[in-house]
Amino acid sequence: MSLQEKRLTEINILLRKTGFMTTVDIAKNLNVSSMTVRRDLKRLEEQGKITRIYGGAQSNYQTESTTNEKLQKNISEKKEIAKLLAKQITNNSTIFLGAGTTLLMSVPLLLSKNLTFVTNSLPAFNEINKSKCRLFLTGGELHRNTEEFLGEKAENIFEGLNFDYALCSTNGISENSVTTSTIPEGNIQNIAIAHAKKSFIVADHTKLNHSDIITFRDLDKFDLLVTDPKVSPDDVKKYSKYIKIIH
Repeated sequence: MSLQEKRLTEINILLRKTGFMTTVDIAKNLNVSSMTVRRDLKRLEEQGKITRIYGGAQSNYQTESTTNEKLQKNISEKKEIAKLLAKQITNNSTIFLGAGTTLLMSVPLLLSKNLTFVTNSLPAFNEINKSKCRLFLTGGELHRNTEEFLGEKAENIFEGLNFDYALCSTNGISENSVTTSTIPEGNIQNIAIAHAKKSFIVADHTKLNHSDIITFRDLDKFDLLVTDPKVSPDDVKKYSKYIKIIH
């Protein structure tokens, strides 16, 4: 394998893990010049493996289901979680609402509580915008697969904001690890949590004992896990070691 082929493989792996990286960060990881990385990115784009965007590149490899695909799964469980979650939120609160179909299904129940919303989810924004609730959209770069805004531009909105609750989602929870598919998806939730009095994680029972590639936060760093009534007694016992659970 030539040196360039080795770099191409390493860059491809990096971008699959992170979703997006700047040219500068890739160069630092590989200990090569930014000019070399730009040539390599051009080659990978020609191969259809990545897409170059201003300042860096993103992977074309999509393992995560789209929002529409996720909306068709575990519908009854997600509706039960939405009911439980809404009961935990006091009226007139300010919340960060993360991306994820379980949180999206909670929107109709949350709208009656006269909340102020900050969200990075385009579908959630569109639903909340039909109400009279105060609403902020993070902006930033749209990750079309999950229809959420991510990256530095999206993260900058949180400066100076204060939330009563940060409502977060996950692709899987294994032991004390809360996971997602890319680093930016985890980063924006962690930043929102840093500005919140309380943080809740939602996950239907099928996401327990499963993990995605990126651990973005320890389960015991959240204040509450909201899951559905189908969760097994064994899993309730197992995960109660880390966090309070309602189901």
